Amino acid sequence: MYELKNHTETVVQQKTLQNYLRNNVLNCSCERCQADIMALALNRLPARYYVSSRGEIMTQWESQALPDQTRIITEVVRAAQQVSATPLHPINQP
Repeated sequence: MYELKNHTETVVQQKTLQNYLRNNVLNCSCERCQADIMALALNRLPARYYVSSRGEIMTQWESQALPDQTRIITEVVRAAQQVSATPLHPINQP
């Protein structure tokens, strides 16, 4: 059986979102808020699916284009700002 994978999801989760969270402070960066950020960003980005290692390599190569990278970063930043401004759960105050 083949496993269907979305390259865009991997890039958003493992690279772009983690880098953004490391370098920026949000009102909340809990697991729920991170999932909300990913969902918002991924809904605005094209999916890039593959099922084989050859497909993965080709998809990675094609996605190295600057417009793709810029669009992913832009959507993650936009989603992070939106979730930070209006999280879907109460923020615990110290």
